[in-house]
Amino acid sequence: MRIKTFIFLLNLGIVGILSLFIYFIYTEQQSKTVAVIIENIKKDLQDSSYIASKILNKNNDVYFLRPVLDRKVAKNDLIRGFVLADGNKKLFVSGDVDLKVPENNVKKNINDITLKDLLEKKAFVIPIKFYKQNKQKVYDLYVFLNKDKLKSMFVDLKVKYLVFYFMIISAIFFILNYMVQYYLINPLLRLKLYAEKKDFEPKFIPIKEINDIKNALTQSFKELDTIINNLYKSSITDFLTGLGNKKLLLKEVEKRIKKGQKFCLLFLDLDNFKEINDFYGHSVGDALIIEVANELKNFVKSDEVITRIGGDEFILLLNDCDTIELNKRLNELLKRLDKKWIIRNYELSTSASVGVAIYPHDGKSFDELLKNADIAMYEAKHRGRNKYVIFNTDVKEKISKEYTIKTMLQKAIENEEFELFYQPKLDRNKRVVGCEALIRWIKDGKVVPPGEFIPVAEKSGLIYEIGKWVIEESAKRVQEWESDEILKEISLAFNVSVVQMRREGFLNDVRNIISKIKPNVSNLEIEITESVFIENKQRALHLLELLKRMGFKINLDDFGTGYSSISVLKEFKIDILKIDKSFVDEVLSKEGRVYVKTIIDMSKNLNLLTVAEGVEYQEQFEVLKELGVDYFQGYLFAKPLKKEEFEEFVKKLNTSKF
Repeated sequence: MRIKTFIFLLNLGIVGILSLFIYFIYTEQQSKTVAVIIENIKKDLQDSSYIASKILNKNNDVYFLRPVLDRKVAKNDLIRGFVLADGNKKLFVSGDVDLKVPENNVKKNINDITLKDLLEKKAFVIPIKFYKQNKQKVYDLYVFLNKDKLKSMFVDLKVKYLVFYFMIISAIFFILNYMVQYYLINPLLRLKLYAEKKDFEPKFIPIKEINDIKNALTQSFKELDTIINNLYKSSITDFLTGLGNKKLLLKEVEKRIKKGQKFCLLFLDLDNFKEINDFYGHSVGDALIIEVANELKNFVKSDEVITRIGGDEFILLLNDCDTIELNKRLNELLKRLDKKWIIRNYELSTSASVGVAIYPHDGKSFDELLKNADIAMYEAKHRGRNKYVIFNTDVKEKISKEYTIKTMLQKAIENEEFELFYQPKLDRNKRVVGCEALIRWIKDGKVVPPGEFIPVAEKSGLIYEIGKWVIEESAKRVQEWESDEILKEISLAFNVSVVQMRREGFLNDVRNIISKIKPNVSNLEIEITESVFIENKQRALHLLELLKRMGFKINLDDFGTGYSSISVLKEFKIDILKIDKSFVDEVLSKEGRVYVKTIIDMSKNLNLLTVAEGVEYQEQFEVLKELGVDYFQGYLFAKPLKKEEFEEFVKKLNTSKF
């Protein structure tokens, strides 16, 4: 029920009660008035009867009575007149001459006259007893009342009480409504507005209970504001680091764009966080993120913004967009993060890749700036760890080209456009002992160079599916060759990308393929590069140990061009060391020969076999053979061959040797 309805019903109830009360007073007053009138009439009648009897007893002439009755009529407005009658015979009339002896509807007993009698009876009759010639005689004295006067009196009484009634009701209604409006409705309406909009707090509310409600509302609003503020802070705050999140970032970027303020958006990603997280656990990873966040807080200025939008992804908004100052600050940022952290007694090494987009040159909206900074960041990762790239048209064109290649690669996977080529690996007697399986993309009858699509595949994640296909095809080939007396001795080496090896499901994929195809695993060699050792050394060591237990041999490709050391070679239990083509190219020089000799001697001391890659000349072969290289690979012997060509090459070369 609405309060106005309640007040209306309350007023209605009060009006009803007052109406009954005033009606009761009115009826009481009416009864009193009637009683006075009746008493007056009775007195007049009794007086008239007494006087008339006395006069008639003294003088038998009835006309002596007339002046007395005339005076009564003149003095009493309620009496219309008298009629003295002897039975039905009218003797005389006093007052209204038109009066007659009534035939009926006459009130004879004047002791119980009522209001109804006053208004309805034609007349009241009293007997006039007197003696005439010693005989008692009785006349009837009829009294006629002034009905109009009586009615007028009662109407006036009713009107007075009605006026009184309406005045009282109006006054009470006005006072009650004013009080209800002032003390109840207005405060409640103010409370309603306060509850809906909270624009202002009602200052004075006269009713204590409503004031208590207001105070309770005020307290609730304060608590609600605190909750809302906390919720808002939570909605724009990263729960782990206390930094802003993407929602805050969007707000800050849009605020700067609205002001037309030039700023730099930095997309920062830790280079090896996933490996740390996987190996040491999420609690260590979270602790590292907190430390990195604290370092970034120390880096930014008070009017600059730092947010965390993902696991190891941070966005910074810097005000220094001048080229010299920006480069200076970016170098400082990379230096701050390229260090060792002690987290829960673990020594962790990190670095960061940073992409930069500048407003408005590199984008006029949040989404465009974030996208271009992300593109620049991935380009920085592609260039190597601990780098930054400022977005430009060259980067954009490169990414556009990569996107085109990625789209084509996806279709190539669906259409099975890949093929394995096999480059023979020969021993010192030029007998084929193995091969390296090299993937080729055949697009519209033309070969797409691996250097053009493998980096895109690694960057996009398509390398997982492509690499899995290479492993499966290599296993099928070895299993197929087991039924051939010549080919069953051939070992097959296939390349595994470091990106592919980092994938959590890599080992399960290898197990499933071997279990399904069942090749002779001892004839399968996995070629890795030195970059495997750079990030998460412990995980790489564990992974290689498991692969060796399965029967695979491990080849270290491109040795001498990266970061490998003797301790790494011993620790990782490499089986075969592949000498990079750059060393083979220099082997005919004195200095080059020394380098190669050093590698070969080291390998022999570690019981490693060696393979020289990129052998193109007979002189190189002779020198390498003399230095002690075990196996050879290069265009001097054969380029990468299709399956049928390779099988024919092996059979021709190996059978001719016997």
